[in-house]
Amino acid sequence: MPSSPLNKCLELLAPARDLVCAKSAILSGADAIYIGGPAFGARAAAKNSLDDLKKICEFAHLFGVKVHVTFNTLLYDDELSYAQELIYGINDCEADALIIQDPALFSLDIPKTLALHASTQCNIDCVEKLLYFKSRGVTQVVLPREFTLSDIQKFHEAAPDLKLEAFILGALCVGVSGVCHISDYLKGRSANRGECAQICRLPMQLFKHEHEIAVGHLLSLKDNNLVPHLEELIRAGVTSFKIEGRLKDEDYVINTTSFAHAALCEFTKKNSDYVRASYANDGTLDYTLNLEKTFNRGFTDGLLLDNKDALNCDVTPKFMGGKFGKILDYHKVFKGTEIVLKTFGDNEPHNGDGLTYFKKQMSGDAHNPHIAERILSVDGFRVSKVQTAKGRTYTILVQGNLEFEKGSILYRNYDKDYLTVLLSRTLNARTLPYALNLRITSEKRNVTLILEAVSSYKKKVALSCTFPYDEKAEAIGYDKLLQTLGKKINGYTKFTGLNIEGELSRLTLKVSLLNALRRDVLEKFFSYEREERSFMPLGSKAALTPIPFMVVDKRVVLNAKAREFYGRTGAKIVDANFADVRSPDLIKLGAVLKSRFCLIRKYACCSREGGKVTGYTLRVSGKNFKIMCDCQNCFMYLVAN
Repeated sequence: MPSSPLNKCLELLAPARDLVCAKSAILSGADAIYIGGPAFGARAAAKNSLDDLKKICEFAHLFGVKVHVTFNTLLYDDELSYAQELIYGINDCEADALIIQDPALFSLDIPKTLALHASTQCNIDCVEKLLYFKSRGVTQVVLPREFTLSDIQKFHEAAPDLKLEAFILGALCVGVSGVCHISDYLKGRSANRGECAQICRLPMQLFKHEHEIAVGHLLSLKDNNLVPHLEELIRAGVTSFKIEGRLKDEDYVINTTSFAHAALCEFTKKNSDYVRASYANDGTLDYTLNLEKTFNRGFTDGLLLDNKDALNCDVTPKFMGGKFGKILDYHKVFKGTEIVLKTFGDNEPHNGDGLTYFKKQMSGDAHNPHIAERILSVDGFRVSKVQTAKGRTYTILVQGNLEFEKGSILYRNYDKDYLTVLLSRTLNARTLPYALNLRITSEKRNVTLILEAVSSYKKKVALSCTFPYDEKAEAIGYDKLLQTLGKKINGYTKFTGLNIEGELSRLTLKVSLLNALRRDVLEKFFSYEREERSFMPLGSKAALTPIPFMVVDKRVVLNAKAREFYGRTGAKIVDANFADVRSPDLIKLGAVLKSRFCLIRKYACCSREGGKVTGYTLRVSGKNFKIMCDCQNCFMYLVAN
């Protein structure tokens, strides 16, 4: 790995749903990837076998790219033995880190070659928790999405030798991670078990004293984009920059990773004391990237900058794409529809493009219990054929008999030409350049060859061999020498040149011996060694420092090992059913959702602006939730009625 102080070594951490996405992320400039194993990842739908995980690690390590395996769900008692078995299997695959949530894992046998990273699901929201997890052997902490630059700076100052990881691109959870239970409450699908049903993306109603004041996808946030703030994040202490999206497609992974990679390259180019955390990863891209061309819900930096008014988009949680054009007219034809449209700007339709539009509301009746009929819905189609073009007016053919309102705005969420270019491997190829130095020395009748591999991103590696000089044998000529030593060990290494010192006439060895020397040097040069970390096991009788969260919600304690952990720290585990408890703090602890985004601030009047925050309820999926506010700390809570 590059030799640099901890806070000068920058890591771009990309998501990988599977082997294909993992390779694409690496070739697009990732310094590390995070991926699910066979079980216990916070995206239950993104699993990978150990066989695939081993292939992913082998490919990643060619480039010095680390592999973080998600192990960030809560576990039941009968899963702990399998968890231990799986940890051994993940280590055998030579993964670099486990991203964890359940404290029961601290009592398992974690190999020293697996670093422990605390997931954002751990809800490490104060310095005391940060230092506690550090004391348990955690080396990297995934920061809460709702942290501001000031919050991050405080964490870095409190533990400057701890790596801080921040989300910079991708979906935002409206609820604080690790303490969101609304999916479990409504659908029996726990976010803490990797099964979030994304309740926050559903249509819902906001009431004040039973009077509706807002309807729509009220809790659906825009996607995160902190790339313009990379330098500020780096100065605040962030060293790992995470892209959300383990369920996303390959095009999203390539687009977002390449975009963030280009931005980090620009930073390191201007700040030479900073380096990237993987090999040969300082090149810039020679093609134009556009984040809006792959899945997004619009972008915001509202949480980082504490601008809560810029967070949500209540119209739709779907990917609309950029504004494309306007429907002038349409005609039904046999098994299809012919659409006349006028494009905006320099937009041009292509065969295979995906276009979207808003359908008009089915009902304007505020008393209609079917919310989905009262709000705009999204539909779309693929362009079968671009038939005619005149200026910016085009006639296109699509499959099916469709109905539109003339003047409807079209958006493009699938740009066929852009994605074809994006998915081209020639654009994303990442190579490992190296050169060879060959030194030839003689002592009496023995000849010694010293072959050294060198590059700008790795330490030099040299090996030697000695053979007897045979004056009757024909020496290996320059062309044959270059042909033999120029062979690469894989398709991603790039031989850049050979420097020779000594007399070529002394090379009377067999070509096979020279080839073996080349192979040994390059295998050693491109080898990868995992780092070892110090880990503090709990021990059967070890006393634990009191944990900084003295009251723990029973809903996040699913096994005896976790109960023992909290018990030995002095924490009290309390039931989430607080029907008979009047303490506001305990009621908030039992809430189904805690959020920095406040519905009252957005759709009514915040207490800081003279409003009252009582009497508000939210109706989702036929259930009512009381809204409570902690205005001093600026948090909103949903409490099940």
